[in-house]
Order: sequence, then C-alpha cells, then structure tokens
Amino acid sequence: MGDERGMTLVELMVGIVILSLVAGAIYSLFYASLKAYWKGDIATQVQQGGRLALDRMSRDLRQARRLLNGQTSGGFTFAISCSPPQISFVLPHLGTVALQSPDPITGATQIYATDPSGGVIPYDGKYVSYYLSGTQGGTTPNATGPYLERTEYDIAAGTLSTVAVASGISGLALAASGGCPTTSSREITITVTSFQQATSQAVSSTSTMTQDISLRNPP
Repeated sequence: MGDERGMTLVELMVGIVILSLVAGAIYSLFYASLKAYWKGDIATQVQQGGRLALDRMSRDLRQARRLLNGQTSGGFTFAISCSPPQISFVLPHLGTVALQSPDPITGATQIYATDPSGGVIPYDGKYVSYYLSGTQGGTTPNATGPYLERTEYDIAAGTLSTVAVASGISGLALAASGGCPTTSSREITITVTSFQQATSQAVSSTSTMTQDISLRNPP
C-alpha cells in the first residue's frame, strides 16, 4: 500500500516536471514569435516614417526655384548647413496672391503664378526649411532629432508656420557635388535615418534611405 502511494507521488511529480517543461517550451516559442512580430511591426513603422520624411522633402525640393542661405524672415533664419543639417529653399507661388502692400518699384498689388513681365513682378512665394529638432514644433536645428520639422514663411501673408513632418528621425545628411550644398547647387543627395525602440518588448529597428533630387524650376 505504501509502495503504491510512493509510486503515485513519483508519477505525479514526474508528470508535473514534464508539464512544466512543455509549458516552458510553448511559452518560449510563443514569446519568440511575438517578439518577431513586434520587430517586424516596428521595422514597418520606421520605414514608413523615413519614407514619409524623404517623400515630403523631395516633393518640395523638386518644385524649388533655388536654395536659400542666410535669409531671416519672421524671426527664423533660413539657412543651408550640414552640421546641424538644414536645407532651405524658395518655392514659387501657385496662384494669384494679393500683396500686403504695393510693390515699391512697379506698384504691383499681386504676385502671379507665372511672371508675365520678365522678372519685374516678384515670383517668390514661400521660404521653406527642413531640419531636425529635439522638440515637436521646435525652430532650433538639432543634430539628431527625433523630429523632422518644416518651417515655412509665406512672403505675401508675412506669416511663419512650423509643423513636424515625421517623428523618430535620428539622422539627416545633405550632400552635393563638392560637399555640403550651397545656394548654387541644383543636384542634392538626401539621406534620412529613422529609428524606433520599444523598451517594453526589448526590440528596436533602424532604417536608412537615400535619394538624389534635382531642382526643376529655374532660378
């Protein structure tokens, strides 16, 4: 009788050990699968953030008339710099806009989408600058982000606005023939590095994207 009870106890303990081992293996497999899912999801978000940043900058730059350096408007300096990275340029007006005051030379009261008088009527519409910032909506260029900011000065309205284009941007690199872009550059290479880390899941992802851009509009 005692032997039977002893065997039952041993069998129960063996069963518990085996069950624990199986449960541990299942948990390890489940956790590994879940971690792979988390990593894939974060990698997708990182790539989307980097692509959004690069696409927005590329679209604007392709419409730019020229690059801009050292222009201060609305209290913000539109500059070109590789450290910290900042790229500034001029966009044309896309429609007829009334001036706040008549042009002092021609007396014109409007800016046009095209320049019908051979350059006498102003053609510049907006000053635009892209740079990294340590705070959302910040106007001080930063070396590492995490926000990619777009600051715009509307020449006709005289207003300055800043918006965060993307978050999780850890790097922005600018290059042109001969080094850092200048006001005479027409071909620019932009590299965007995006990063995200999920501490609770102990996973992270980094993505780097590069694109060559040509300014299409004439200066």
